Amino acid sequence: MKEKPTYTIIGEDTEVQGAISVKGSIMVSGIVNGSIVAGDTVRIPSTGKIKGNVKAKEVYLNGVVTQGISAEDKVKIGLNGVFTGDLISRKLIVEEGAKIFGKCEIGEQKNSNIKKNNK
Repeated sequence: MKEKPTYTIIGEDTEVQGAISVKGSIMVSGIVNGSIVAGDTVRIPSTGKIKGNVKAKEVYLNGVVTQGISAEDKVKIGLNGVFTGDLISRKLIVEEGAKIFGKCEIGEQKNSNIKKNNK
């Protein structure tokens, strides 16, 4: 029997210091001062702030990420999303109103020029 993937939630009133690693998905509605590595999806709603790298299969950003995003499949930045740093993904979806400050590499990542800080 296959195990159901876990879903971790960091609430709005929570602030985490340090790196987080989850096998499944995570939603960050609070603040994380450190990198996040997820086996599946990272969701950052409008109240969420991450000061560190985010690495996952998919990333949905409607809050703030400062440093870097590396997504195996896709990144979607919503109308309230603010991203500052280096972004690497196979696909990127950006809604009108989103803000991106930094470098983006979209497509198959054979020889990336962006410094990969994600662990």
